Amino acid sequence: MLSVPAFIEKGVFMATGYICAGTAVAILGGIPLWTEYLQSSFMIVSIVIIATALIAGAAGILLMHYLVRRVGAQNVFEQDILIYIIGMLFMALTINQAMFLVGLIIACAALPVFFYENFNRQLSVARQGMSKVLNLSGWALGPIVVFIALALFSSYGLIVSRIIFAHFIVIGFWVWIQRLNTHENYADAPAVLLDEFSSLARHQGRKESAKTVESSEGESSQGEENIPPSPQEKV
Repeated sequence: MLSVPAFIEKGVFMATGYICAGTAVAILGGIPLWTEYLQSSFMIVSIVIIATALIAGAAGILLMHYLVRRVGAQNVFEQDILIYIIGMLFMALTINQAMFLVGLIIACAALPVFFYENFNRQLSVARQGMSKVLNLSGWALGPIVVFIALALFSSYGLIVSRIIFAHFIVIGFWVWIQRLNTHENYADAPAVLLDEFSSLARHQGRKESAKTVESSEGESSQGEENIPPSPQEKV
């Protein structure tokens, strides 16, 4: 029998896959509904949504490098799900094209960071095999729920996508609250990208320090050459 803290921890873990995979399917699967709402062609809407999502995701990873160095990994990884919620809120309450794009950019920039910080946790469970496979069911459950909702209720129009986004907001808000209560330090987050960035900074720092040492040595040797000889040395 799971205790309440263990049950919450398992729920947060499963919600990671549910949110990441489900959101991707909800955005892509809802393209026909957004095409009708935005009164544009399917091809144009598809290209805009996919290109915006990819560019925003790359920008989110780059921004993560900067923010982790400036404010620390815990502050960044603790609040990324909140940024995702804000983006999803814009999309769920969309009243025009600009509002939809702003929400898409915010959500798609925060989602890769949320996935990145949880990657090692998800991978470690996947390596344990069938004994822990149910813990990863969120990765399948999210897309399944979204697919069924779109397949059964797409005739109701954009309200279906709005409700789907809203339910991700509720789940994301619960995950955010629970993670704030646990005060994690996210030490198990992957260090591949961050280490690469840090190593470049360290390498640059070493080059600058080496230049400083060389310049100081040059100045000291120059000073020694300019010292006049003592009277005894002249004799």
